[in-house]
Amino acid sequence: MTYTVKELHCKSGENDIFGLAYIPETDGKKVPAAILSHGYNSSHLHILDLAECLAENGIAAYCYDFCGGSAISRSDGNSTDMSVSTEQNDLKAVIEMIKSSGFADKIFLYGESQGGFISALTAPDVKEDIAAVALLYPAFCIPNDWLCRDPDTMTEPFDFMGLKLSKTFYDSVPRYDVYAHIGKFGKPVLIIHGDSDDLVDVSYAQKASTSFPDCQLEIYENEGHGFSPDARKKMCGQVADFFSKM
Repeated sequence: MTYTVKELHCKSGENDIFGLAYIPETDGKKVPAAILSHGYNSSHLHILDLAECLAENGIAAYCYDFCGGSAISRSDGNSTDMSVSTEQNDLKAVIEMIKSSGFADKIFLYGESQGGFISALTAPDVKEDIAAVALLYPAFCIPNDWLCRDPDTMTEPFDFMGLKLSKTFYDSVPRYDVYAHIGKFGKPVLIIHGDSDDLVDVSYAQKASTSFPDCQLEIYENEGHGFSPDARKKMCGQVADFFSKM
């Protein structure tokens, strides 16, 4: 199916969010739309392959940059202000924008790594607006990885995996039971994870899959955090097939 690509912006607080919408050409007929959230220190550029695949299969896709979420982000905001909370607010602003866009008849969420964690946390809060969720190696490790750190060492901005953060990020890490929270989203969920992921162990996906009431878990053999080209192509097709059935 042919599609057009449009640059669409929205506001999250005072910040401008940059994104690209891949919209199938359907003579004005509304189509499902997937909101694609990138991982930590990544950007919309790294999920364009999925956006193209979805659009070719009749599903609109909007890939955007979190505010301060990457060294190459085209959205406003500083990385030292970025947190779990700000990224949830960004996603909610995008959802509202897609709801009012006029081309979507239902909305899906997709997220990779930290973007997957954000999508999973946000889905229960907006479940009346979301038809299904797909997650690629979602970073449910974030609470365990961060809450063991000493906040007294965060009085100044610090480098973390190539991005400058501040204590703001630590302060926003959920202190509640994230698995109980995501369980409030009762609609279909697909989780895809590699069994050789040394950044987010596959056990986190396995636990999350039992927390969602309606979840399909797909484990790719010999894949780590960041799939090989062949696995990436397979994943895109699987996500498109999953959303197409909703």
